[in-house]
This record gives sequence, structure tokens and C-alpha cells, in this order.
Amino acid sequence: MDALIWGASGGIGSALVTTLKQENWRVFAAGRNLTHIPSEADYKLRFDADDPHTLRDVNYTVANESSGIELMIYAAGGLRSGMIREFSLEDWLVVMSGNVTGAFLAASHSLGVMQPQGHMMFIGAYIDHLILPKMGAYAVAKAAIEPLVAVLRKENRKLRFTIVRPGAVDTDLWNNAPFKKPTDAKTPQTAARAILAHHQSGEVGDLNL
Repeated sequence: MDALIWGASGGIGSALVTTLKQENWRVFAAGRNLTHIPSEADYKLRFDADDPHTLRDVNYTVANESSGIELMIYAAGGLRSGMIREFSLEDWLVVMSGNVTGAFLAASHSLGVMQPQGHMMFIGAYIDHLILPKMGAYAVAKAAIEPLVAVLRKENRKLRFTIVRPGAVDTDLWNNAPFKKPTDAKTPQTAARAILAHHQSGEVGDLNL
């Protein structure tokens, strides 16, 4: 069983790598910072949503080293906060790139290496929880995942597609949030186990944690 994790150097992404390896998966782990990708990964591949060449390189490696990906998960993304009237275009584009453009690029590149009934999963969010002051860019970016996945479902009816809405997870993302991390934030490992369990269950539809 082969899996491809985009964003494998982040909190949820790295937890997915270790969780999958514990279940004897072969893992292609793509991330911005190779040193933060867990050592258990079978392949460590550089991925930067701002650099389309890195996605093509990842896809090339996967195509040559795998007979097909059963599970692809897009777990990349970032948060920059600020009032809309003060938010810079640079910050806006960074948030859109990591959360939306990267998801589009990862999906479009991965479709060609998926097994016939493979499963694509995307880390989304409870959008209504994000409609807050200083969270405009991140709220818009995560909201855009919803129609993106809806269209992917219609265009690729033999594949499974899932939006994962994990709620609060204890990752470095909170370092850039304009408010404190909730005391009940779940661990990345808890989220990763739930994501893998959803895949293994064969259930269709989205996953709300």
C-alpha cells in the first residue's frame, strides 16, 4: 500500500507519516523542510506550493517508484493573521498558495498516479469557526477547499474524495493565530489515526473530527 503525503514536514503531515508506517504503508513524504519529515518515510521529497517545479519532481518520483497511490493526503498550508485593511498582498498570496493553490496543484499532479479506486483527502476546516477578525485570509483559503473537492468528485467519479475538518489540533499553526490555542486541542497523532481509520473504513463523504 502506497501513500503520498503533501505537507509531511508539518504537524498533521508528519503524524500521518509515522501513523501510516506503523500500519506498514510505504510513504512518499513531500514537505517544505526535509529535516522535519519523519525518518520513517520511505521517500523524502521537497515540496513547496510556491514552486510548481517541486510538485512535478515529486510526481516524477512517485510515477517511477510506485505502481499507484492508494491514499493521497494534502496536509500542507499556513496561517498569517491580520485585519483585512492592513493585510499585505504578499501575506494574502502566501496563505492562498499554501492552502488553495497547493491543493489544486497537488490534486492535478496526483490524479495521474492514483490507483483506479484511490482516495484523496484534504485537510479543511470548520469554516464558520474561522470567520473572525484577523482570520480573513485563512478563512477564505480553507473555504475554497470545499468547492475544489466538490468539483474533483464530479470529474473523477471512480475515486474517493474526503475533506477532513479536524477542529483544533496542537501544531505550530497556532504560533501565528490571533488568539490562544484551545485547551482541548487534539494531538496531531490523534487526528492522524482518525484520518487513517476513515480511509480504512471505506466510508464515503467528509470527516468531521
